Amino acid sequence: MILKVLSLGAIALLILLRLARTPFGARLLGVSLRVLNIVYLAALGVAGVLAIPFEQWILLTVVVILLVISLVEELRRRRDPDARRSRPSSG
Repeated sequence: MILKVLSLGAIALLILLRLARTPFGARLLGVSLRVLNIVYLAALGVAGVLAIPFEQWILLTVVVILLVISLVEELRRRRDPDARRSRPSSG
């Protein structure tokens, strides 16, 4: 029972970290986006490694999904590095 609660807490924390990886989240927390990205990836790694011996397969599934999403975002960002600069401003 305690492992299930801890697993759900870890999933909630990972999702919150994922949502915090925005310029607004970085300003709100007072750290750079790079630091948030490093903390996020480290948390994913730790959660993934700990999910295996504790047999928390839902947590492991969430970690894998979040890693795939992060990988896709990074590949898109590297493919089109100036996508933000090329968009016309709406204001």
